[in-house]
Amino acid sequence: MHFLEVFAIASLIAAGIFHVCMLFAFEHLTSKINKYGPNLVTKRGRALPEIDLHSQLVPTELKNKFLLYRQAWIIVITILMIPLVAYLISKAFS
Repeated sequence: MHFLEVFAIASLIAAGIFHVCMLFAFEHLTSKINKYGPNLVTKRGRALPEIDLHSQLVPTELKNKFLLYRQAWIIVITILMIPLVAYLISKAFS
């Protein structure tokens, strides 16, 4: 196995672990936010949960934390997918 192949597999495993941990973090934060009112956090299909940013019921601290978690998830998963994409491109052209 080549270095890039091992790196791609390791980053895929790391992305999976990070994703599961973030799902637990989202569930914990969602339960805190939904104490202020029903359906303040919604989930459409298989996408990441979304928060009602215009709601006055949720404290700003929780809104900011929720948005930070969402942005962190997007950035980290994108970074962890780069080795997999590089491996697939190198395999396609070799």
